[in-house]
Amino acid sequence: MTAPPKDGLFYRGKWLWMWPNWTLSLFDGGMNVSRINPTSPHHTDQHYHFFFADIAAETSESRAKSVQGTLAVVREDYAICADTHRNYAAGAYSSGPLSGRHERGVQYFQERVAAALGL
Repeated sequence: MTAPPKDGLFYRGKWLWMWPNWTLSLFDGGMNVSRINPTSPHHTDQHYHFFFADIAAETSESRAKSVQGTLAVVREDYAICADTHRNYAAGAYSSGPLSGRHERGVQYFQERVAAALGL
């Protein structure tokens, strides 16, 4: 998918995902790859690697800003996921149909998991 340019974003780019757990994010001046590894029903490891076209000392602040911006989004996503898991465990949330407009990617992923499990 391609992100439309918007004022205030820390970077623009393309975000690619490969089944089951690998991502590639391309942005001005660099990219990052990530692996998301579930290690148990209650734990997932995330591994990020950043690569930049310009690694000169003069651009270290810009690189750090890109990494910190990405990690801020990861932390926000983590908090949402952790809250959802707590609500499931407490019985405070019951699942329902996915939004055909906003959750197509989630539906696709869940279908792939079900197929891989033979369900």
